[in-house]
Amino acid sequence: MPKILIKNIGTLVSGDIYNPILAEDAILIEHGMIKKIGKTTELEAISADTIIDADGSTITPGLIDSHCHVVLGDFTPRQNQIGFIESEVHGGVTTIISAGEVHLPGRPKDPAGAKALAILAAKSFSAFRPGGAKVIGGAVILEKGLTEKDFEEMAKEGVKIVGEIGLGSIKSPQDAAPMVRWAKKNGMIVMMHTG
Repeated sequence: MPKILIKNIGTLVSGDIYNPILAEDAILIEHGMIKKIGKTTELEAISADTIIDADGSTITPGLIDSHCHVVLGDFTPRQNQIGFIESEVHGGVTTIISAGEVHLPGRPKDPAGAKALAILAAKSFSAFRPGGAKVIGGAVILEKGLTEKDFEEMAKEGVKIVGEIGLGSIKSPQDAAPMVRWAKKNGMIVMMHTG
């Protein structure tokens, strides 16, 4: 991957609430990662393959959409929209977190199907970056009959999130509690629905 220098940045937002605006005005990127932040005069001395003059523009970290119902690929049936994720990228969103692939037409509602869908979506999105966005997909939708062993297997296969609780057949806190414990025991994040 090429070295990229972004220079002459007007305002550089850090993403750190305690130090929100940086005094630097240049970013050096290597292998797709920020290698160094500094002054344009300092970083121009480093040989870059591509130089982007920000011409006083503001640069911010990418935004995170922490609750999205994308399905497979860059499509959301809920909005009947192709290119949904790429549209988010145009608005500054660089990371999208699935709250469950609930809107998949014909979504399986049995334990084996729920587990298979979560694994499929997690693996698919781990290898697919629509518009450059990172999608953390494959949020398991809780269905009656899922077992602790199912959560172990899903975690081993890359499922990292429990989807919005209540979308599947598990609706009560009493039914959800053991599954939430199994998920957390296996390193999964359990999302909280807001909005």
